[in-house]
Amino acid sequence: MTNMPPVTHPSTTPPSALTDDRDHNNSASVPAERVIIELARNLHASGSPAYELDQRMEDVAAYLGCPATFFSTPTSLFITFAHEEGRTRLLRVYPCDTNLGRYAGFYATQRAIEHEGLSVPQAWERIQTLESTANTYSQPLQVLACGIAAACFGLLVGGNATVVAAAGATGLLTGGLLIGLSQRNCPAHLINIIAAIGAYIVASLVQTRFTSSSVELTSLAALIVLVPGLQLTISINELATQNLASGSARFAGAMMSLLTLVFGVYMGHALIHSLMPIPPSSAARAPEIATSMISILPLGLSLAVLFQARYRDIAWVLTSAFVGYGSLRLAGWWLQPFAAVWAAAVIAGVCSHLISHWRHIPPAITLMPALILLVPGSLGFFGLSAIILNNDVPGGLRIVSTMMLTTISIVAGLLTTDVIAPMLSGHRNRSIPPLI
Repeated sequence: MTNMPPVTHPSTTPPSALTDDRDHNNSASVPAERVIIELARNLHASGSPAYELDQRMEDVAAYLGCPATFFSTPTSLFITFAHEEGRTRLLRVYPCDTNLGRYAGFYATQRAIEHEGLSVPQAWERIQTLESTANTYSQPLQVLACGIAAACFGLLVGGNATVVAAAGATGLLTGGLLIGLSQRNCPAHLINIIAAIGAYIVASLVQTRFTSSSVELTSLAALIVLVPGLQLTISINELATQNLASGSARFAGAMMSLLTLVFGVYMGHALIHSLMPIPPSSAARAPEIATSMISILPLGLSLAVLFQARYRDIAWVLTSAFVGYGSLRLAGWWLQPFAAVWAAAVIAGVCSHLISHWRHIPPAITLMPALILLVPGSLGFFGLSAIILNNDVPGGLRIVSTMMLTTISIVAGLLTTDVIAPMLSGHRNRSIPPLI
């Protein structure tokens, strides 16, 4: 159960900055190719994976009368229009933080083109409006959401009251560092290292004062917004759907992010242990199901803020979080761990498809919060930490292998959903796995 979107990284030049002002003022003169390119760029920037983006944009291009093929990776987008034989356009794109609010807007634009006959000028005006829209939630609220999310995850991973309180306070520090360093254009991997050093030092200081605390659980919960479990799951799903270039690149990026976090923890560990001894951590304990289900409410609200969900979608974010965690706990009573994760992914995926079909909203809104509670990023964090900090290679490799099997269980559940959901919703055509 890990991984949430980091608060704004200094990631990209906004697509709107690349737009010619003359085109904005005279949308009637904008060619269909420009609309297709900007829509693809923005869907990519909002977090759309390769298996979703490529097929969706091919459908949009066909509806606008400019058939095209697409090939995307986390850092590039190739577009070949049928009428431009022998010419392929290459766009350098940059990984961005997931923004469900913006993604929902571009999803609605794409759907309006396909189902409502939205014209090229109208589509261009919508794209321009969405590109200029500010984030829904303020930076102080994002920092607060980091703290609340860290406290909730401290409870879900088995921490006691001391761990929960320490994780919440350290999560606020992590959120503040993310915002402050991002505004100074600090590289994302350096932010990971600095945040991990700070989180481990604070967790260790709390451990020296309150022996009932746990350095490992506190630092993990405080860094949960940076653990790339969701990106790892997306990369395996891309590989499973034969998007090998994108999947390989995304997997390498996720592992690099994980390694930078563990390196930061190692640096904090080395610094604090050179100054003072740290008492042993208290053991983790499984939370009561009633207590953990109650914690899903503030956690879901925090996810809505961190994912920049629209106000009207907050209820669906909460529903997704409850469905994901509740189905995992219930399935765990009857099934083995990996089978329980698979069953929870199937339930969450089917519910996401049905709600999306009913309400005409992006499947990501009703699926991503559920996946956050299933993805095994924390296992990778613990496994690499065991290898680097404790020199426990066999134990660390065992935990990392568990992480990979859990990820594959989620992907298998999503692929199963891809078969079941169209039959339940009355669609005969193959759908795309609803994962971002």
